[in-house]
Amino acid sequence: MNLLIAIDDTDNKESIGTGRLARMLAQDLTDSGLIKQKGITRHQFLVHPDIPYTSHNSCACIEADAETANTDKIFDFSKNFILAHFNEGANPGLCVLDRERVPKELVRLGRRAQTEVIAIEDARKLADQLGITVWWHGDTGQGVIGAMGGIGLRSTGNDGKFIGMEGIREMEGTVTVGEICRKTSIMRVITPTGEVLGENETVNTMNWIRPLLKDGNIVLPVLKEEDEWRTIEKAKRKKGKGKI
Repeated sequence: MNLLIAIDDTDNKESIGTGRLARMLAQDLTDSGLIKQKGITRHQFLVHPDIPYTSHNSCACIEADAETANTDKIFDFSKNFILAHFNEGANPGLCVLDRERVPKELVRLGRRAQTEVIAIEDARKLADQLGITVWWHGDTGQGVIGAMGGIGLRSTGNDGKFIGMEGIREMEGTVTVGEICRKTSIMRVITPTGEVLGENETVNTMNWIRPLLKDGNIVLPVLKEEDEWRTIEKAKRKKGKGKI
C-alpha cells in the first residue's frame, strides 16, 4: 500500500518545526519496520493574519510503502510520536490515508487552504463526513486543517517541495546531472523554460537540493547565473528573496 502520513504541528517558538518533526517521524517509523519511506514533501498554505502559524504555515507529508494491516499501528505510532514532542501552545494535527483512496474533497480542501482561511469546524465536519483517519491536539487542534489539506495536495502529484529524500541532504558542491539522478530519486533537472538538462551538464548545488513534485515527477529546477547552473531556491535565498 502507498500510504500518505501528513502532519501540521502549528508549532510555537519552542517547537522543532513541522519539517524536522516529519523527518524524525519518518525515520522512527522506518527504524521500527512499519514503513519504507519514499520521500517527504512540504506544502505551503495561505499566510494570513487570521491563521496562527510560527513562520510559514506549511505542513509536511510522508509518502511510504506499508502493509495494509499496519495502518492502525502507523497512525498510533505517529500520534504518540507527536505527543512525545509536543510543546504547550502547539496545535498539531495528523492524517493518514491510502494514497489510492484520497477523496477529491481533500484535494479541494488543500487548494482552498492555499488561498483562503478555513474554519477548524469545517475541516472536522468534513473528516466526519468522509470517515477518514485524523487526530488533533492542543487548545484548538488547528493543525488538522494542514494535515488533511496536505494529504489532498500530495495526492495530486503536482504540489510540494521535497524536504526529505535519500541523498538530497548529502549532495554538495558542483556535480553532474547524472550524479544527481543516480544518487537521489530526482528524475529530471530542468531550466525555467522547461528544458531538460543532459546527464553531463554540471550544477552548482550550493549545498541545497530541494526538488519539486510536478505532474507526478520529481524534478529539480535550476537557474543559470554567472555562467553556471545553480539550484533555483538557494540562488533566490542568497539574493534575499526568502524561501520558495
